[in-house]
Amino acid sequence: MKQNRTGMMCSCRVFRWGLGVLMLSATGCFQAPKVSDEQLAHGCVILLPGIEGNAWQLRDTYNGLREAGIDQAIEIVPWGSPPLSSLPNLVDIKKNRERARKIAGKIATYRAARPEAPLTLVGFSGGGGLAVLTLEALDEGVQVDRAILIAGAISNHYDVDRVLPRCKQSLVNIYSRRDSVVSAGTALLGTIDRVRSVSAGYSGFVDNDDALLKRDKLRQIGWTPEWIGLGHYGGHLGCLAQAWAREVLAPLVVRER
Repeated sequence: MKQNRTGMMCSCRVFRWGLGVLMLSATGCFQAPKVSDEQLAHGCVILLPGIEGNAWQLRDTYNGLREAGIDQAIEIVPWGSPPLSSLPNLVDIKKNRERARKIAGKIATYRAARPEAPLTLVGFSGGGGLAVLTLEALDEGVQVDRAILIAGAISNHYDVDRVLPRCKQSLVNIYSRRDSVVSAGTALLGTIDRVRSVSAGYSGFVDNDDALLKRDKLRQIGWTPEWIGLGHYGGHLGCLAQAWAREVLAPLVVRER
């Protein structure tokens, strides 16, 4: 009986999150402006949305980064199906690896054309998991400057040593223990890498003793109450707040240039 109640609570949390997603979709079909050659010369920021996989989710993120003065190309890569059929985007590992290979190809093309320009890969929720698969898919010798995972739906025991060499400077993982979606949701439905567990977007990446993992290139940032004033209350959708993108995410994108 206790297990049934737990399962029902998990399902309700995921359902409430789904409603939140649908409410966000009512804001309209946002498309980020096309990137220019001048912006590409300054650098490139690739944004991967959540399992809904569409650009509208990151409208405020895009605006926040621009408000912060980022002059690089900002490209939102839609990678999945619409919100009402988004579950396959979480569970279809074969398709997600195909998507990751395509994004890796885009990164390789940019890197070949502009080897010195800063290149940042940012993944939100399911897109955080896809970002990890993309790093796995990069050919040897191809690197992003940094990868940033935000509320990432990737297992918390994932072996980050597999992808750290693909990051020239750092892999940043932003997590929140207030985020019930990447706690209950991934325990119920599984992570992008198909593990039914707490995700790194909830607990951070952890070692065999469940302590926060430490690596030279790995930076882990937990939710802080200071973010409340920026619209991020610790829940799953808080990272989409425009002020949070401007004040927290933007400095992470440019800090190591």
